[in-house]
Amino acid sequence: MKRIAAVFAFLACGFMPVAAYADNPDAVVRQTAQQVLETIRKDTGRNPARLRGEIEALATPKFDFTRMTALAVGRGWRQATPEQQAQLTDAFQTLLVRTYASTMIRFKNAQVSVADNPIVSSNGREATVRSSVQTGDASNKPVQIDYTLYRTAAGWKVYNVTVEGASLVTVYRSNFNEVVSKQGIDGLIQSIRDKNAQLAAKGGA
Repeated sequence: MKRIAAVFAFLACGFMPVAAYADNPDAVVRQTAQQVLETIRKDTGRNPARLRGEIEALATPKFDFTRMTALAVGRGWRQATPEQQAQLTDAFQTLLVRTYASTMIRFKNAQVSVADNPIVSSNGREATVRSSVQTGDASNKPVQIDYTLYRTAAGWKVYNVTVEGASLVTVYRSNFNEVVSKQGIDGLIQSIRDKNAQLAAKGGA
């Protein structure tokens, strides 16, 4: 979970709403990754909250957090009221944002290689973009990342990220299902909020 979240931390910010290549899913990944890396590398480390805000502003428009949350919660999503679904989405989005904000410094030296020719499915409505990330850490081992996107009127949106074959939403679903079975939907909402508070206390807010 920690490795997946850490890699997602960097990759989640590799998207921004640039209309010139919004219709090409692999170009969205390729052409924005460098811009985001430049943002990270220019950061002085003196204002982590500002950096988080800048990265969040880049990432949020290109992710469907509601769909990601529904997939991560699984069958519990259908049990939730509309108000609970909204609270879950807000809490889960905050969790992802704070996770990558708290680990962002680790990826200043990352290098991203995005494969050409995404795998298109559902009559062109969905696509999988494959990429490899050289994180620049001690292991210097490249990490395989797959993005799953779907086409909307506003362009392509990401609804899942797979790290070394492990789906982000599936990894979270296992934990979320356990919490729901023991504590219900409200218990899951509180559990995610508690995790957010922990990350905020560590400087991820």
